[in-house]
Amino acid sequence: ATEWYLAEGATFWNFDLYYLIQNPTDQTAEVTITYLRPAPQTPVVQTLTVAPRSRRTIHVDDIPELAAAEISGRIVSSVPVIVERAMYLNRAEQFFAAGHASAGVTAAALEWYFAEGATGPYFDLFILVANPGDTTASVEAVYLLPDGRTVTRRHTVLPYSRYNIYV
Repeated sequence: ATEWYLAEGATFWNFDLYYLIQNPTDQTAEVTITYLRPAPQTPVVQTLTVAPRSRRTIHVDDIPELAAAEISGRIVSSVPVIVERAMYLNRAEQFFAAGHASAGVTAAALEWYFAEGATGPYFDLFILVANPGDTTASVEAVYLLPDGRTVTRRHTVLPYSRYNIYV
């Protein structure tokens, strides 16, 4: 696709964040990455190229304005590319002690479903929302409880920003 979205990403504590862009075409990809941060911080924009039939790794932590940040991203390319996000947690005794990766999505949407989620003594649950648009988004989160009840919370997400819901 020529447009991709990534809601999750962090470069603080001991996290390392990478954006991975693969260009499977025979043309150079002209890529613009818009890094969305929590409001009132403004987005950071990066432009780069990805050679034909190659992959490029962006270590987001190396971008000075993003060295200790919570980030969502919008990636736009001149040719179809594939985009993933990888995030690793480092410990003093072990580099890349834990990690996870995810492909981006190719369209923003008005409705999302998440089957996974737990809170309690061993878990922190975050839902990360990116608003890449130019208008404020009103977000309604409906939590489904094991007994069938629901809990609803409303959130406001400013334009061109990322928002954390700490469940």
